[in-house]
Amino acid sequence: MTGPVVLAINPGSRSLKVAAHDASGARLFHRCVPRPVTDVGSAFAEVVGRLAAAGVAPSAVAHRVVHGGPVHVQPELVDDELMTELQALVDFAPLHLPGDLDSIQAARECWPDLPHVACFDTAFHATLTPAVHRLPVPDAVTALGIRRYGFHGLSVQHVVDTVPGLGRAVVAHLGGGCSITAVRGGRSVHTSMSFSPTGGLPSVSRSGDLDPEVLLFLADRGWSTADLRELVDRSSGLAGMSGGLTDVAELTRRAAAGDRDCELALEVFTTSVAIGVAGYTAVLGGLDTLVFTGGIGEHSAPVRDAVTERLRHLGVVTDDAAPVPGDVSGPGAPVRTLVVPADEERVMDRQTRQLLSADRMEVVLAPG
Repeated sequence: MTGPVVLAINPGSRSLKVAAHDASGARLFHRCVPRPVTDVGSAFAEVVGRLAAAGVAPSAVAHRVVHGGPVHVQPELVDDELMTELQALVDFAPLHLPGDLDSIQAARECWPDLPHVACFDTAFHATLTPAVHRLPVPDAVTALGIRRYGFHGLSVQHVVDTVPGLGRAVVAHLGGGCSITAVRGGRSVHTSMSFSPTGGLPSVSRSGDLDPEVLLFLADRGWSTADLRELVDRSSGLAGMSGGLTDVAELTRRAAAGDRDCELALEVFTTSVAIGVAGYTAVLGGLDTLVFTGGIGEHSAPVRDAVTERLRHLGVVTDDAAPVPGDVSGPGAPVRTLVVPADEERVMDRQTRQLLSADRMEVVLAPG
């Protein structure tokens, strides 16, 4: 073990992903534990026990926070004031922020004497220009904080950090939530998710973009806000089109066996991704690199193939025999196509060390 250890905590709706790295970047610990919605503390109790058993003692704790709103655009030390400010943002991401805050609170109770750092998924997209982040609504609405924020920023940042020569790139993060981001010069220039992680592409259980009149139509027929949120966040997307299936591998097997609902769900999904990638070539002025990441992006070759087949006219050609993860471009393909495993925890580790060093907390980061 070299130097101080940063523990990165990445909360999901059903699990808690945890990783610890030392100062050399070596991963000392990695675990995904169940995260009961009503008992977050039990997940942390397990993490504390497993860290102790592994002989890993953290010096600082990093937290992935999905939404930073219009103000929080870089990593920040967690204190009571920040927690209050984030609580005020819960309506911006009601599917994620409550769990993020519960996770931070539980971690602060487990490690009360350590510095805690919030790393925001929205921060990578702080470079979006007004023409991109402005939504076509009146000023009185934008004054409430309604704009395009973008998400999966830590995942996209990992791609930027680890893949040299991206050039004009589109990063497709396809997982439980799905988004695509146009990257130029290592910076976000456009992204599919908008005000919340529900917008943009259809995902495993989220609708993605819908004609607003769909929701108004349902509201006129008595659907409550809670009903509509359940619809767009938990009952739509691939699950909504396939009768509730959320496992892409199972969807693919059933589609291959002739299940028309599963076949249609995958067709709608992969067409949406391909349209998004193709559209971003207009933003970038071309395409040099296409990156697939996230659980689906990394592990589902049929999804990747269905997307890239629709992009052959842009020079996207892949080699089915290429090892994954890695460069899966076909020989001589004008566009480089890569599969990159998501590693948000490594980005959180770097951001935390940079912040604590900048805040002159050398006592925390001094080699131990």
